[in-house]
Amino acid sequence: MKKMIALLCSAMVIAFLLYGHFSELSPTPKQPYKVGVLVANDLRLVKVDGLKARLREMGLIEGENIVFHIENGESDLTDLTELGKKLLLGKPDILVASGAVEALSLKELTSALESPPPVVFMGTLSPSVIGLVEDTLRPGNHLTGLNNYHYELTPKRFELLHRLLPEIKKVAILGDTRVPFFEQTQAGLYQASQKMGIELSTYTLTDVQEIQEVFRKIQEAEEEGIVLLPGFFLESHTEEIVQYALAFKIPVFGVYPQDTMAGCLASYGMSNWNQGTQSANMVYKILQGQNPGKIPVETPDRIIFSVNLQTAEQLGITPSQAVLSLADEVIDDE
Repeated sequence: MKKMIALLCSAMVIAFLLYGHFSELSPTPKQPYKVGVLVANDLRLVKVDGLKARLREMGLIEGENIVFHIENGESDLTDLTELGKKLLLGKPDILVASGAVEALSLKELTSALESPPPVVFMGTLSPSVIGLVEDTLRPGNHLTGLNNYHYELTPKRFELLHRLLPEIKKVAILGDTRVPFFEQTQAGLYQASQKMGIELSTYTLTDVQEIQEVFRKIQEAEEEGIVLLPGFFLESHTEEIVQYALAFKIPVFGVYPQDTMAGCLASYGMSNWNQGTQSANMVYKILQGQNPGKIPVETPDRIIFSVNLQTAEQLGITPSQAVLSLADEVIDDE
């Protein structure tokens, strides 16, 4: 009996020692991934929502295994550098930029670091030309992301306006000279306008105080339609621009599906939500250990042609039914 008790005690001691040994070897629970996000305005928060939704589908749940630190410039671009520094103080595993201005700011901040965190941009125009990456197939540095094709799609927007309203013969192009490719965009549009027999004029906006004066000129010139060029300023003030255009009974062709929701007659581009969800795939790859410099810059999975028939009714116009049938989204009362 004493022998049996001694054996049991020995077994318990050995088991205790083994438990202590293996518990020391067992891995500690991994800390949640830390994602720093820089956005320039509230409109781009939709991209962040899309990013979170897609990551959640892939098993990265906010508050459990991933946390987000979001800094919003609220349309003040002078704050982006300081907001980026705040994000870096949190020692993020990855940084996410919601657009070109944010991405350029984060690149400048991180490029001087010895071990910069990866940066993913959720939609910019021509990232290799504006200096974000060396090459779209092999970015070659710590940045990669999504090319939203804003520059490439501009002539198509002009063409779609012409096809929707073929009776229009005078079109105003509304843009911001501070945006890359402004001059190149003008050249391409003027070539297209000559083929279509349309008179084209360009008006520029860089400040909200200029909107009223520009529309006075547009009215005096008897412009019959407006095409918006991509750019941060126009994106932030599309609603004001649309209100003036509606007052003067001028249809506006926008960039994003959200522009159609804001009252533009139509738009052709990638939605902010889809820019966020598609960018999430690259964020996920990097968090799993892939090198951002070897992840190709992606192009849009889906480009949306959207038409607002409520706006058409307000303007008293009837878009071509043949072209309307090609729309991916139609806003109507019915």
